[in-house]
Amino acid sequence: MTAANLPDISRLASLLADPGRALMLLLMLDGRSYPASELAQHAGLSAQAASNHLAKLLQGGAVKVEQHGRHRYYLLANAAIAQALEALSAAAHGNDLARPRAVSRVTPELRLARTCYDHLAGRLGIAIADAMLENGLLLLDEDRQFAVTEAGRGWFAATLAVKAPAGGKRPLARACLDWSERRPHLAGTLGAALCREFLQRNWVERRLDSRALRVTPAGQAFLRQQWGIRPETLAE
Repeated sequence: MTAANLPDISRLASLLADPGRALMLLLMLDGRSYPASELAQHAGLSAQAASNHLAKLLQGGAVKVEQHGRHRYYLLANAAIAQALEALSAAAHGNDLARPRAVSRVTPELRLARTCYDHLAGRLGIAIADAMLENGLLLLDEDRQFAVTEAGRGWFAATLAVKAPAGGKRPLARACLDWSERRPHLAGTLGAALCREFLQRNWVERRLDSRALRVTPAGQAFLRQQWGIRPETLAE
């Protein structure tokens, strides 16, 4: 492959290099859309500075905008951008020699359960992935990536009424390194479907102004019955 055919990652890297832009992007990592005012407040920026940063992110393809009446809401452009952010988060927490105890300052709620763009992360996400491996729904291949078994496809269809799509640009299943736990949780098309079903069936609910999730009593019952997972023990 010649240099002319290589992807230009420097453009994306330059967008992520500014701390204010990085903070706004990390807020959007929960998969939701935000007005510029909320992003500015989160990043500690003035309205004008946030607007300038968002314009650069929009032009660079890192975010997209949705128009609702007179209001504009910003969200990550696609799952690939979210994957890059999550990978950088894992690298930053694992290799920041100046702040070796950064992970210890993660809030207990985020470590227990959170969204990673559109899939389940934290100790809950890892426990579910482990249970799927133990029950033969997933396999871990030689490249340390998840593969969905026929039993797994059947489980998604029968239990969650989710059929594994044929083809598509997004991987069916992907092992996403969890930045707080340093172990993989389930991402990809089926990871997103799993998270969506957990939210729609009220097995988990979002905590206010956070990527953190709370496992509801209905969710606790499902996890215990399905896989013997007791969410209360994950916080220990």
